[in-house]
Amino acid sequence: MIPLHDIWVVLPAYNEETVICKVIETIQTCGFRRIIVIDDGSEDQTASKAESCGAMVVQHLVNRGAGASTQTGIELARMKGCQYLAFMDADGQHDPADLLKLWEKMEATQCDIVIGSRFLQTSGKIPVTRIIFNGIANTLTNVFCKGRYTDTQSGLRLLNRKAIEKLELEIDGFGYCSEMLIVAEQEQLKIEEAASTVRYSAYSISKGQDFQIGITTALNFIWNTIFK
Repeated sequence: MIPLHDIWVVLPAYNEETVICKVIETIQTCGFRRIIVIDDGSEDQTASKAESCGAMVVQHLVNRGAGASTQTGIELARMKGCQYLAFMDADGQHDPADLLKLWEKMEATQCDIVIGSRFLQTSGKIPVTRIIFNGIANTLTNVFCKGRYTDTQSGLRLLNRKAIEKLELEIDGFGYCSEMLIVAEQEQLKIEEAASTVRYSAYSISKGQDFQIGITTALNFIWNTIFK
């Protein structure tokens, strides 16, 4: 039986006032009640709207990046003694029902981290630009990993208590996605992937990394990985 009450869902969010309530309500419909929105210095009403929909909200005073929001989520999970911690993007591209697949994979393999992969099972149309960017990011990340992962940049992830306790991340930007895998391997955490779906819209595409941000992310990742 899936322990829905033991799974906390974290949504790193920046200026998501137009979609945040719908995302939270969809997660609640799937049975998840413990939802935390990390409002990363938003300039709109993301925080107040999230609270009105029943989510716990933690705010950064300034915009620090998705990695910083992830770090805050992990630190909060440590303090609260959370047994399982899930991460989802706040723009509505993920299906919260896929969290059940991640849990089933974790149970079946007794792993510590499950990544929701968009590329294990093709479903829906993934923009060509995302396929290219993720292909480059996967290649770069896998150079530094023992495992070979198909979706290193996925924001859909499930961590168990062991992973919550051991993961110490430093990258504030999007490079945290790759950093988490590298640090997890260094801590001898077991990582698996599970097929997930994605729902791209003009809005979610506009919130993602463009080419310039992707290059900056890659350079920051290499610098932090090799020279930190």
